[in-house]
Amino acid sequence: MSLTGHLIMDDLLQLPRLRSLNLSNNRFYGNLSDHSFSRPIVPCALEVMDLSSNALNGTLPSAFLASCGALEFLDISKNSLTGGGDFPFPASLRTLDVSNNLLSDAGLLNYTLAGCHRVQYLNLSANRFTGGIPGIAPCSQMVVLDLSWNILSGPLPATLVAAAPTLTHLNIARNNFSGDFSAYEFGRCANLMVLDWSYNSLSGKGLPPSLANCRRMETLDMSGNELSSSLIPTFLGDFPSLRRLKLSGNMFFGEIPDRLSLLCDKLVELDLSSNLLTGSLPAAFTKCTSLELLDLGGNQLSGDFVATVISNMSSLRVLRLPFNNIKGANPLPALATGCPLLEEIALGSNELDGEIMPNLCSSLPSLQKLILPNNYLNGVVPPSLGHCANLESVDLSFNLLVGPIPTEVLLLPKLVDLVMWANNLSGEIPDMLCSNGTALETLDISYNNFTGSIPPSITRCTNLSWLSLAINHLTGGVPPGFGNLHNLAILQLYKNSLTGPIPEELGHCNRLIWLDLNSNHFTGAIPPQLAAQAGLVDRGTISRSGKRYAFLRNEDGNVCPGVGLLFEFLDIRPERLAESPAVHFCPSARIYIGTTVYSYSFSNNGSMIFLDLSYNGLTGAIPASLGSMMYLEALNLGAQRPHGCDTI
Repeated sequence: MSLTGHLIMDDLLQLPRLRSLNLSNNRFYGNLSDHSFSRPIVPCALEVMDLSSNALNGTLPSAFLASCGALEFLDISKNSLTGGGDFPFPASLRTLDVSNNLLSDAGLLNYTLAGCHRVQYLNLSANRFTGGIPGIAPCSQMVVLDLSWNILSGPLPATLVAAAPTLTHLNIARNNFSGDFSAYEFGRCANLMVLDWSYNSLSGKGLPPSLANCRRMETLDMSGNELSSSLIPTFLGDFPSLRRLKLSGNMFFGEIPDRLSLLCDKLVELDLSSNLLTGSLPAAFTKCTSLELLDLGGNQLSGDFVATVISNMSSLRVLRLPFNNIKGANPLPALATGCPLLEEIALGSNELDGEIMPNLCSSLPSLQKLILPNNYLNGVVPPSLGHCANLESVDLSFNLLVGPIPTEVLLLPKLVDLVMWANNLSGEIPDMLCSNGTALETLDISYNNFTGSIPPSITRCTNLSWLSLAINHLTGGVPPGFGNLHNLAILQLYKNSLTGPIPEELGHCNRLIWLDLNSNHFTGAIPPQLAAQAGLVDRGTISRSGKRYAFLRNEDGNVCPGVGLLFEFLDIRPERLAESPAVHFCPSARIYIGTTVYSYSFSNNGSMIFLDLSYNGLTGAIPASLGSMMYLEALNLGAQRPHGCDTI
């Protein structure tokens, strides 16, 4: 709905028979604590009040809450409340949801946890609460407690679980709680079904033995902590209802125990990624025919378990195994035969070889993501990939692929990311880009052997945010129409043989923050229009994409042209990049890796931060307008030559 207006509760509370009030998902605004002093506050009959998903601010509405003695359900989530007021919650309250606000009142936190009376559902998540939390001994009827996404810290109260035997869901994820988790006493936790303590600072030698008491557990998430153990506890195999087990981002080492396969009857999600696990996946896991997501990436696993074990998981939809030691022939044929429901395959940074099977799409019609970078795959990109009608992301970078980009792949209607940099691809880039839809956001085919001109069809890709055609053998000019790419944030055309003027219309790209045209044959003046968006750029999808970057910063401009090279760096090992010709060609290059690049941040508002036009044939004065580019961090206009760059 889209109702709007300044909300003052007085009139509604005067209705003597009103039991249920739902104003959620509108655009009401105002301070809920405001009320008309022209009339007294009378007792209200409300039992259910839902004001969620509006634009309300101020403190919790203590004035009218005190009058609602029969209130059982109160939801004020997804607003902009900032304080607790006097928090006089009625003793009748069963459900309280104030999540997704701006609350930081320690008094409110302590009151709701220590004075919760008969509250069964309490959600304080996604606020700004800090400090520690008290025990919850009085909360004997609590069923669901969610404190996630705050800034809480310190040790966990010993009574947090033991004092509330009725708890079924306990979520304290995304805080900074600390202490020895392996010694924690869960006591009577027979009803606990969901335990999410992920992304805190909990340490200790693995999982506590008392956790074995929680035999109704369905979801256990301890990801992103500092747990260390030589093995994953075998008692987890005794949880008959466990469906989701997430232990990623810890320091578990040793082999995956066979006994864990006893979970296979119910298990739908298993995430042991980013640990120190070795060995193989036990053959007993072939029984995991209900498993839908398996993530073992970022370990030291080896062997042929993908083809011999995982290929038997007939319900598997998501498979992530990057950064392991899996060697030999790529297992795509076995996966295509045994896992027909696969939507995502991520096998980057292993040592797989062989060709990409030509009939992959006929066996995997639901495939959405094919992520295979940093392997030793050879042969051509099969045109039959164009039959994967649901394919959204293809990353084949840093392999040994040859031949052209098939036109069929460029015609995929849902394709968002096409990343194939650092191969031996050749031929002309087909002039069919975005001919079957404009979903494409990332096109990185740099560091190949493409020839011919930049295809004019690229200007139809109006959602394009990152375009890199760098380090190829492209000729001709930049085709007209680039000014229509209003989402373009990164444009890299460096180290080609491009000619003609730098298009003035690049100044119309109102999200352009990174422009690298170095080492070409561009001539004419520097367009003053490049500064047209100074101070106005919305960095859009680049800052929200979750991408990882590698920036090879040139620290000796006398040896290598340009400030440095920017690559997308998902699932690629730094040591492999260090062996690449790009680094060997520039021995003074230093590699920076992360979600930001070197000192360049892709967050906040601003304008262009990187402009490299060096090693061309530009003439004339530096436009005065460049002086308005207050966010510019790298500017290289050096080494202009009459005939451009002859050192490619």
